[in-house]
Amino acid sequence: MRYENPLHLAEEVAALDLLSDQRIAVGISRGSPEPALRGWEAFGYSDPSDAKAANMAREKFDRFLAAVRGHELAPADPAQFGPGVSLRVEPHSVGLDRRIWWGAGSAATAEWAAEKGVNMMSSTLLTEATGAAFADLQREQIERYRTAWRAAGHDWAPRVSVSRSIFPITSDIDDLYFGRRGGDRATRSGSSTTPDPPSERPMRESRTNSSRLCGAMLRWKPPIRCF
Repeated sequence: MRYENPLHLAEEVAALDLLSDQRIAVGISRGSPEPALRGWEAFGYSDPSDAKAANMAREKFDRFLAAVRGHELAPADPAQFGPGVSLRVEPHSVGLDRRIWWGAGSAATAEWAAEKGVNMMSSTLLTEATGAAFADLQREQIERYRTAWRAAGHDWAPRVSVSRSIFPITSDIDDLYFGRRGGDRATRSGSSTTPDPPSERPMRESRTNSSRLCGAMLRWKPPIRCF
């Protein structure tokens, strides 16, 4: 979120939601750890008060959420609308705010998402290191989110998603990077244990995988998730 223009994003998301018959679910988060030193400044943003850009992303999310909810955020031109008129971002899609999800990397962030009134995404990324098992940490995160939601007094039931990363092992080089670790490395179809360089893999493998993915996407309709 730290690289986004919140009002422009709200406009695009609302338009996409209306075009898709209000079927999209939009997942948003602060963003992955920044590999560049103050990399957001290369995108034209400055935030001298926060080296990690966490507050910058949250402030932008607040403005994005206000726009999605139809708040009037900009004063209108009095020559066109008369004095004292304010404008909201258009188009506006009623109910879209209940299909916004925030990716939480900690229990505290989960509570913040509950206070904001958005759904919560939980994944294999949790920043707490208490020595407890990951499953216990994730359960605590979800429980704290639900407790904070009830305390905030929202009048609708939120959703929580739990995701896992899946890496299909389709070649020897995939197996080298993401596959089995230690012991005897089995080879597929009796092939050599030394993977072929990526440049020597046939392009048709990529096209076949893409075709399968596109076919699956065409068969699957509701909902549309933009994470």
